[in-house]
Amino acid sequence: MIRYALDTSIMLRWFSQANEPDTARALRLRQEHLGEAVELVVLDQAIYELLHVLKESAGFNQEHLTEALASLEYMHIIIQPYNNEIARKAMQIACEHDISLYSACFVSLGAYLRCQAITSDERLYRKIASLPWTTLLSQLNI
Repeated sequence: MIRYALDTSIMLRWFSQANEPDTARALRLRQEHLGEAVELVVLDQAIYELLHVLKESAGFNQEHLTEALASLEYMHIIIQPYNNEIARKAMQIACEHDISLYSACFVSLGAYLRCQAITSDERLYRKIASLPWTTLLSQLNI
């Protein structure tokens, strides 16, 4: 089974009402996961980040946040807890590619799991495109 490490930008598109670019692709990726064609993995911190962005940017109230969390639980996405090896690699990636440590964590997760690390953040991707395990959602063949 194909495995992908996701950043928060992709999960955000599953819940956002703002028809962002690549929303259809993100939803298709979610359907592929639900159909057990692919396996999706996120860092534990991505769940908190998603809920924060939904509350602050999308104006979700507590009921909507609860529904979003329940939806994630229903999907059985694999949630990777803190891992020292991932953290150390993230520090290296962040410094070498001039990106935030948070962004580097999901890239490091992809390296750790030996799978594609996918983002829909084009600005971030331009900085990490030289890493062969990174992919922009718009370039993913789904």
